[in-house]
Amino acid sequence: MTARTSPLRQPLPAVHVNKSNLVIFGLGFLVLLGAVAGIGRLLLGMGATTNLSDTYPWGIWIGFDFLMIALAGAGFTMAAVGHVLHIQSLKPAVRPAILFGLMGYVAVLLLLVLDLGRPDRFYSFIINWNLHSPLFEISWCVLLYSTVLAIEVSPYVFERLGWDLPVRWFFRVLTVVTIAGVTLSSLHQSTLGTLYLNMPHRLNTLWYTPALPVMFFTSSILAGLSVALIVYQVATRIGHQPVRSDTIATFGKCIIIMAVVYGALKFGELAVAGELGLLLNLSTVSLLWWAEMVVGVFLPIILLATPSLRSLRLTSWVAPLLVILGIGLNRFDATLFAQKAIGTGTYIPHILEWLTTIGILAAAALAWYLGVRLLVIFDSKAEKKYHH
Repeated sequence: MTARTSPLRQPLPAVHVNKSNLVIFGLGFLVLLGAVAGIGRLLLGMGATTNLSDTYPWGIWIGFDFLMIALAGAGFTMAAVGHVLHIQSLKPAVRPAILFGLMGYVAVLLLLVLDLGRPDRFYSFIINWNLHSPLFEISWCVLLYSTVLAIEVSPYVFERLGWDLPVRWFFRVLTVVTIAGVTLSSLHQSTLGTLYLNMPHRLNTLWYTPALPVMFFTSSILAGLSVALIVYQVATRIGHQPVRSDTIATFGKCIIIMAVVYGALKFGELAVAGELGLLLNLSTVSLLWWAEMVVGVFLPIILLATPSLRSLRLTSWVAPLLVILGIGLNRFDATLFAQKAIGTGTYIPHILEWLTTIGILAAAALAWYLGVRLLVIFDSKAEKKYHH
């Protein structure tokens, strides 16, 4: 007689967790939370859904806007090195970076809508021209460059759909489109620094300088290269592609060069202004300034310039992440921490400010992830055929 196994003792079926679905569901949940919070912001108004005030008029939305614009510099940076300068070793990283750039700028536009006191008038700059306003130039350049990014991403979609004619026409005008995009992005990346020149009474001396437009532009290239290195490595994992060692090595050299240039600008400006002594008083702002440089400049240079450290696989992740963190500190310092408050009070972001920000960033990440999975990001036959 064969013994029966009790149903209670039957082995449980193995549960296989699909990592891709886990990523999609996790990001999707954050997007849903952000969408609900965003609707609340638009319906209830800024006063009820933020902790902004006349003392602290700029909050985390502006900080993340400025940071995302810098990080989305991966788009114009990689378009320039891939389609204009034709650096062959970096070409495998161009498409993931441009796709990230588009998602980054869409996130910026969504954050800006939330941050407007009258979001129903977001189009005002289109019909009301103020040629003397840096924000006017920034608004137009962001809008036009977002359009250029959409055009640059279109072949990835057309190739997947098998539409040969629009792909062929795109590669005929690729150089013109790329140059237009690089020009527009360069203009508003630098003008973000110009924006601060209107507030010498608000921005701390360690950050306020007439050279801010140059610094913002330079740091956007440094941030763009670092983001491009990260998204290239992530995209290869998603697309099951090999990571090219020459691509990683070229990224490392470019990041070192731009980090040195940016660091020299930061120290050189203080030296010319006779303000280097401010770095030695160990105040809160001076420590923040040093944190930017140590995290975002010194440590990445050491990691990438030291042969024994550069050869470590982890370095290609840690070094660019440190740069991104350093640039993030710079943008939040200039936007929030190094701003001299007028009046009394403190600023602690409202929960809806956090939820909307996280939701928008999650939406950008989800769209990029799905784009890498579904579009033609690697081994483009059309690019090999039409782009010489």
